[in-house]
Amino acid sequence: MDVLLTTESKNIVIHNAMILTNFAVLLKQKMDNNKIIKILEFAKELEKLKKLERFKGQVYWRDYPKPHHYESVADHTWRLGMLVMLMADRLSSKLNLEKALKMTLIHDIPEIEAGDGSPLGEEGTVETSYAFDKERAVVRHEEEEKAAGKVFSMLQKEDYEYYYNLWLEYENQGCIEAKVVKALDRIEALIQVLQYRDGNLFENHLEFTLKYALKDSGIDPAIAELANKVADEMRKKYNKFEK
Repeated sequence: MDVLLTTESKNIVIHNAMILTNFAVLLKQKMDNNKIIKILEFAKELEKLKKLERFKGQVYWRDYPKPHHYESVADHTWRLGMLVMLMADRLSSKLNLEKALKMTLIHDIPEIEAGDGSPLGEEGTVETSYAFDKERAVVRHEEEEKAAGKVFSMLQKEDYEYYYNLWLEYENQGCIEAKVVKALDRIEALIQVLQYRDGNLFENHLEFTLKYALKDSGIDPAIAELANKVADEMRKKYNKFEK
């Protein structure tokens, strides 16, 4: 009788274990499915970056002839990623390329909510620019931090925490990857201005653009060389624009 009960007990344990295993499998499948759904919804949200235009309506730009096409934030991100990838092995410091590219891809995602803030400010001078004025920089960071939390929260918790914290790390500029991406981000903007205007600029716009683009280029000799080459081309092509 004891043997029979023991066998029955074993069968019950095995049966219960199978139920728990099946439940765990189903639960995991449900969790994986939820994650995929959230990734899909997040991907749909990113469409907005493909439609968010840069430079349009900003000081100086509203007085130039309209370009054939304003680049989108997504356009800018793509070329910035290419610059990061191409410059990685030319830097004097070792770069975690995967981390740098992830930072590149997410660095402007908060603009879905916060908009494409213009570093030119209201007047196109360093005094009214969040790129140079610390108080304005704090305000802009708070706007983007709130926006980042909202957009990244569309993902599952672990993904939200990872990408939100990575974005904060980029913003805080505490690692070489963040510094490289920021410096090349400014240089990419300089390249875009050069290609849009081919040197035909307001004098104040030229001065501001060069200050902005070269601001962080000193973090590495290779980046400084790239920045100076673009800046030199812009200076050579400069032709004062008159309204």
